[in-house]
Amino acid sequence: MKERKVQLTGGSTLTVSLPKEWATEADVESGDTLRLFPDGTRLVIESAHADDDSKEATVAVDGATETEVRRMILAFYTSGFNSVTLTDPTGFDQTRRVVTETTRKLIGLEIVNATETEITLKNLLNSSTVSVGQSTEQMQQLALAMHEDAVAALLEGDQHAASRVSDRDDQVDRLYAMVSRHFQRALENPVNAEELDLGRLELYDYQTTARQFERIADHAVKLAGLVSRFEQPLPPDLARQIKNAGDSSRDIAAQAAATLLADGETETAHAALDSRDVLLEDIADIERTLHDEEIPESHLIALVLDSLTRTAEYGGNIAEASLNAAARNEEL
Repeated sequence: MKERKVQLTGGSTLTVSLPKEWATEADVESGDTLRLFPDGTRLVIESAHADDDSKEATVAVDGATETEVRRMILAFYTSGFNSVTLTDPTGFDQTRRVVTETTRKLIGLEIVNATETEITLKNLLNSSTVSVGQSTEQMQQLALAMHEDAVAALLEGDQHAASRVSDRDDQVDRLYAMVSRHFQRALENPVNAEELDLGRLELYDYQTTARQFERIADHAVKLAGLVSRFEQPLPPDLARQIKNAGDSSRDIAAQAAATLLADGETETAHAALDSRDVLLEDIADIERTLHDEEIPESHLIALVLDSLTRTAEYGGNIAEASLNAAARNEEL
């Protein structure tokens, strides 16, 4: 760390000198333009010739499995790359289909050029048109609706309804990938945070919250997948307890998110954490009953209870993130 004294120049302009070695390392020379970004009580300085839109990559995918190709595309997308060229000197056969399917699942990503040996993907989404807050709220609505439908399908033994739950998971994943992309881009370059009209700490809060709803959606899919494995209906009393636990777990997540996404009172986040603790005790009681009594298909019921536990815990994570954000703003 080095200290520099701010100087008054010309009666109206404040100036500060840059250490020569820092300027050299950042490729800054006399006459260059620097961009300044306020970040709370800090000032972020960036060279004007640093262009994040030039973030490009070329990657060879010959020999890669379909799963590996999907992972690579997602990794470059969420890491903030604007252009990725996939190359395969042996030619794209089945891989072309995988690339097309994966591209369709990522918001803003398009195939802009394709030959026998190269496929170029480019992100065409303008950051200034994106609302990370609205995207996170949409994830909340989707994930909690999926979860409610999954529990209902489980209690009713409705496999058709269960399949509809799984179909919606791609929508949640698309939104989460986009939120993650903008979060990582903002960490690298303050220009991106400015385009979104959000501070980087705010983006962190949204990304943390979005991650929890993505996990809740995953557990909704898990619950839906259990429907076909049950061979007989749940005992009425146990079904009632599971329904109540499912309702409570979703209420916890919704309460927790209200503080962060809807400018709710911090008391709401505290209430969500209190409700989480109560629900976890209630679920533990049900688990003890499974252990003590001979209930058919108890191993499947234990999986259901685990998903409801996880959902409540993810809601608690959102509540804690909300309280952390409030503490930063001294609004506790």
